[in-house]
Amino acid sequence: HRLDLEAVISAAADDTQIYACGPERMLQVLEQIAWERPERLHVEHFSAIGAQLDPENEVPFEVELRDSQLSVQVSADQTLLEAVRAVGVDVPSDCEEGLCGTCEVNVIAGEVDHRDKVLSGAERAEGSRMMACYNDEETP
Repeated sequence: HRLDLEAVISAAADDTQIYACGPERMLQVLEQIAWERPERLHVEHFSAIGAQLDPENEVPFEVELRDSQLSVQVSADQTLLEAVRAVGVDVPSDCEEGLCGTCEVNVIAGEVDHRDKVLSGAERAEGSRMMACYNDEETP
């Protein structure tokens, strides 16, 4: 028998925070159940299951790094993380080891094409931070 996740979440008080880690299928079900209140759900992914970048479907862009005072071109076959590392900027990242969320960077201005599974919908809408790796998102 599988745990009835919908019943468990429905029985919890409205202000209850939900923390989960486990199989990707279970996390997807939890995200579907909690879609109306995504700020309640906190998940941890233990594997990077992202799609490879397809340069034909991606758009190159330029990013300005305030602290380094650099302007970096990100090509259609690169992630932001790869591009900034290529110019010598050290951004922490453990996604290669399955610890998602360590490559978080602040966003000063501009629109973000969020591709992570770390930030909640509300955090994405706020637009003040992003994951630089794009390593854990299925292509929309």
